[in-house]
Amino acid sequence: MAIENHQAVEYERRNHGLLTAFVVNALSDGLGYSVTGECPGCGAHIRQEMTFGLMGTKGTRRRRVPQPGPRTVICDCMRTHPEKPPEFFDQGCGAQWQVVLP
Repeated sequence: MAIENHQAVEYERRNHGLLTAFVVNALSDGLGYSVTGECPGCGAHIRQEMTFGLMGTKGTRRRRVPQPGPRTVICDCMRTHPEKPPEFFDQGCGAQWQVVLP
């Protein structure tokens, strides 16, 4: 279990660039990835799933295969951050960054 290091920093939309400290693992169904690490803005433990394919479809449609390369992750700690606009209630501290999918 990860130790929570969350800090109540002021909300700031900021791109932290490409980060390599995040752990990226394939999901068991092969249709996406789990991205885990510490938010560079507020220190919260972040775990997000990036899934690929057409949800709710049946028949002859084929699911997309995840392509390697960078993907953007946005902090979703859902904690209170001073100066956070009310329309972003479902987001975190405003930090975003990129991780590379294998």
